Amino acid sequence: MKRSRLAVFSSVALAVIVLLQLLLDKPVIELSQAFAPPSFTQPFGKTPLGQSMLAMVLAGAGQTLAISVFALAVALGASLIAAGLLYIFPARVHAAFAYVIDAWLAIPGIFIALSIGYFLPQSFVSVIVALVLSEYAALQKFFLQRLTEAGRSDYITMAYVMGSTRGHTLKAHVLPRLMREAGYLFFLTLPSITLSLASLEFLGVQTGSDRLSLGMQIAVYKDYILLYPHLSLAPVVCLLVL
Repeated sequence: MKRSRLAVFSSVALAVIVLLQLLLDKPVIELSQAFAPPSFTQPFGKTPLGQSMLAMVLAGAGQTLAISVFALAVALGASLIAAGLLYIFPARVHAAFAYVIDAWLAIPGIFIALSIGYFLPQSFVSVIVALVLSEYAALQKFFLQRLTEAGRSDYITMAYVMGSTRGHTLKAHVLPRLMREAGYLFFLTLPSITLSLASLEFLGVQTGSDRLSLGMQIAVYKDYILLYPHLSLAPVVCLLVL
């Protein structure tokens, strides 16, 4: 019961943060308030352009989560589709694909993401592709293991004995189980893909948006770390909380 409540609370909190990115107005520029220190009304102070740092990190958190959730949903969807097809295909196809995934996993995900991010024109699409390719192999490996376990289970064996086809078994038994696993895997993988996104942006890969997400904010305000540490610490703290 506690776990289900925590999952519901987490889902609602993530949805609210993503919606904030759509509902909040862009922080207003007030040059007269540039580098204003933290105060009761502005706990994170003001940016070099006099913008509210609190509004900046809220908007950045929403954008960071929106991109991360979208990329993770695409990666999970592709992994589920591939798992379903592999369940129907012959065993040798499954084995060959598993070797490809193992080789893919040998390459660090951040290296794949950086390579794609710099190779493609920097845009929202290139960032999504980079994130999906960096996380896909690990997700696919998980589903391949679950397919192997399902194929050895007693209820699948009994389904075949009773005359069930592989297509019917996939639809009635295997796919619902994988869908449940995908829900848990989503929340387990979201922190990883969020940090990957922040790392890409910190290293210069841009999403093409007019709003600075958390990784871009850390990159922009790192130059003020000695004189105005709150500017770079605010997005870092927000990223850790996410």
